[in-house]
Amino acid sequence: MNFELPDTGTEQPPAFLTAIACQDWLATVPLANAIQAQSMFLRQLNLLHRYTLAATTRFAILEAMLGPICAAQEDVAKKFVGRPLPFSPPEQSALESTLAVWQALASGYLRCFDTCRDGEEIDAQAALVAQRTLAVYTDWQVTLCQGEQLPDAAYWKRLHRIFAVVERKKLATIVVNDPVRHGSTPTRPLAAYAECHLLHTASPFELPARHLSWIARWARRWGSKIVMFSAPPDDIRNRAAPLWIDLDSSNPAGYSPKPSTGGRWLDTTELRKSLTVRIAMLEKGRAPAEVQLGDDVTQPAAGQLLARVLTRWCKGGVSRRHERRSASGVCRFIAGFDAVHFHLSGGESFKTTDRSDQTLRREREEFEIFGERSHRNEAASSLADSVPMENWEIMDDWNLLDRSISGLRISRPLKRGVRVGAGLLVAINQANDKNFSLGNVRWALREEGDSLSAGIQLFPGNPRAVKIRPAERDAVGQYRPGFLLPADRHLEEPPSIVVPVGTFRIGRQIDMLHEGQVLCIKLSHVLDRGAEFERCAYEA
Repeated sequence: MNFELPDTGTEQPPAFLTAIACQDWLATVPLANAIQAQSMFLRQLNLLHRYTLAATTRFAILEAMLGPICAAQEDVAKKFVGRPLPFSPPEQSALESTLAVWQALASGYLRCFDTCRDGEEIDAQAALVAQRTLAVYTDWQVTLCQGEQLPDAAYWKRLHRIFAVVERKKLATIVVNDPVRHGSTPTRPLAAYAECHLLHTASPFELPARHLSWIARWARRWGSKIVMFSAPPDDIRNRAAPLWIDLDSSNPAGYSPKPSTGGRWLDTTELRKSLTVRIAMLEKGRAPAEVQLGDDVTQPAAGQLLARVLTRWCKGGVSRRHERRSASGVCRFIAGFDAVHFHLSGGESFKTTDRSDQTLRREREEFEIFGERSHRNEAASSLADSVPMENWEIMDDWNLLDRSISGLRISRPLKRGVRVGAGLLVAINQANDKNFSLGNVRWALREEGDSLSAGIQLFPGNPRAVKIRPAERDAVGQYRPGFLLPADRHLEEPPSIVVPVGTFRIGRQIDMLHEGQVLCIKLSHVLDRGAEFERCAYEA
């Protein structure tokens, strides 16, 4: 097999040399302090990896450590999951230590798997060892995605090499148990391998942390529904579009087969049945927990995510709506709801208007009777003492890589400029444009060479800064910032309004203050949603 593992010796032994001694040592680990526990685990895993032990003993020790290690890893990950890039030093340290533990644990299991030879005692557990090795690689991949990174070519090459040996030894479909990851549900080595590719094809870097955790859990659960073929499956009309893998390459699964002796097809037909049934049940009003999606999963996000993975796992992926072409130049970038509103409103810091419910009720009644009427006097008096923010640096320069009608891909050095994360509302001014365009950070990734790249979805139309307030008679609140976007007939986009996240309700009435006039609109449905905003279609 030759996985190029380092030599072992007996010079520096770990704190334990048997599974029983390991259990005694685990009792001394301060699991309540996840960072300290993680540091202790990493040291012992590295010592164990370099120490000469029988494969069965090594495997038993790793099995004893697996549960506590996974618990500590999950706790430490909370320090960087969902944080914008670039990470702060404590966040970056937490990410690096978590990745180091997964790498050390994977190396330990891989050393056990490397000793699986016919006639050896560990060979009887070969399928179990193979599943554990591939499962740790999957956990490693999830952490990379949580840290806004993607697995590199070396990761995929090693993963393919491991599975090629699993396939050659006919271990892929042997049923094993994995209590830590699957509870009492049996699994297979193929399921863990397929899980890596399901996670990749779901484009996890585009997802907020909460949704990423859901899809990672679903991929883990439904990986057992995947069937592998060494040739294109027959009867394609009745099957889902398969994912294609080249075991001789260093690439993850894709949709377009190429000539290769290592080509394999992952059939997702059974997975498609599960997804379509759950989507239909959610549309009928069933709760996500009732269809076994998880107690923490909510609607309508559950239905949207299931539709997303159904397209990427079973329908051949997503094609771009608009062609994207290479581009160059510098674009100005403003990140964050408040910062964007500050700039598009002409440098006016937002100040809520203290207007009583009685005043607002009167204004609504006048609007219903007389239509649009000016409220410039009230607006002027309430905003007279608005003071621009001094010395607020909100501009950031990025390099333009490519663009289309509806999006951009941009990059900059990682540690220069504001922190950026998926779901952030932004305003971008390209070199040839007079005005700023409003948009949303779809994804942000740390690339090799300490650069940061981001994908930007642009909203159509020229944005106008407005102020909004719920118009219900029993509502209590003040005006908040918002943005008005006109309709775009070319892109078939309706007029829309961008409001702070949590504002939308079907049919909700909103008072909108713009240029001294108060207009009443009714929200109809959500067009886009980010971490801090909702873009909604509306009716006047």
